[in-house]
Amino acid sequence: MKYVPLVWAAVRRNPTESLLALLTQTVAFALFGAMVALNSAYEKAIDDARMDRLFVVCRFECQGLPLAYEEQLARLDAVVGVGAQVWLGGREQDERHQILVMFVDSGMRAAWPELPMTQVDWRALDRMPDGVFLTRKAAARRSVRVGGVLPMITLPGSRADGTSAWYFKVLGIIDDPPGWGQWTPDLIVGNLRYFQEAGRPDERNTANVLRVAVDRPDHAREVCRTIEARFTNANPAVYCIPARQDAEQLADANINMRQISLGIGAAGLFMILFLSANGVAESVRERLPEFGMLKTLGYRDTLVAALVFLEAAVPTVLAALLGSALARVVSTLVARLAVKGVIDMPEMHGSLSAFALALGAALFIALVSTVAPLQRIRRMDVAAVLAGR
Repeated sequence: MKYVPLVWAAVRRNPTESLLALLTQTVAFALFGAMVALNSAYEKAIDDARMDRLFVVCRFECQGLPLAYEEQLARLDAVVGVGAQVWLGGREQDERHQILVMFVDSGMRAAWPELPMTQVDWRALDRMPDGVFLTRKAAARRSVRVGGVLPMITLPGSRADGTSAWYFKVLGIIDDPPGWGQWTPDLIVGNLRYFQEAGRPDERNTANVLRVAVDRPDHAREVCRTIEARFTNANPAVYCIPARQDAEQLADANINMRQISLGIGAAGLFMILFLSANGVAESVRERLPEFGMLKTLGYRDTLVAALVFLEAAVPTVLAALLGSALARVVSTLVARLAVKGVIDMPEMHGSLSAFALALGAALFIALVSTVAPLQRIRRMDVAAVLAGR
């Protein structure tokens, strides 16, 4: 009597029941894999946000921060760069397609060196103030090419000349900054000088956000406290937060998606454990005479235990493989929808670590599922079982 056929016969004992259990476990593992990928996406977005990069904004509602704050911030100890940015939102020719341009000044080179623009790019933007650079994801969502024109329609009166149409020359396509695509795929970089010249007079010399780079991450909180204390009585007062903390707050806004994703994944594993344990227990109960015969023929307890474990592990591992493949397909689809802006969530990508985690969980579930049935086999009265009592 061969060992492998015994395992195969046990798996095929109830084909319909085994198939339904396999499908259910596959779906549960797909859910687990998708939740692991989602959690990893949120964690990556937070990891990509640096602690030594600070955001300075208005503490209370205001029309903007004076650009004069830049020079004051640059004189603080541990500060290595300060840059200003202004957001301008509108729509493209199609009203359903929104567009957002981030105008930056030259100080952003030192304040946000992770922005993947070369010195050549910065010089091009300085020579052509009405030019813009698009990230690859932003360019993928619209039909633009280098040398073309990117139009934007804003509210009437957004320009100093009273018009609402902005036309930007596409100077180039740049890579997406680390972590940026986890939240929004659109990053279009323009020249703040052009906004100051062409925009409304009352919006000139102000910025929505001041970015501050400090020399070391452990100086971030201290510099933020210094900035807030210095501008406590200023008009407007400011609020400072490290980029990493801002990313954590954004990820956990309203609901903590990181914990929820882990909770849903754990629920999926519990369902798999319940199905596997119930199936193995029922199989062992129905096959006690078979196990009694095996022990009579000289099969040691370790071999019988291995047989039961393999009966639990084969379908569970197969479901983990199929579920992981399905989760990867789902993650790829979600990533494409996120890039296109159809859904507002970080990009999910399947990984080898998630695949290994699913396999490890499958083996652990198979092992736990066999504990109680093996205790029953170990304690059974072989003579009574073979006699049908």
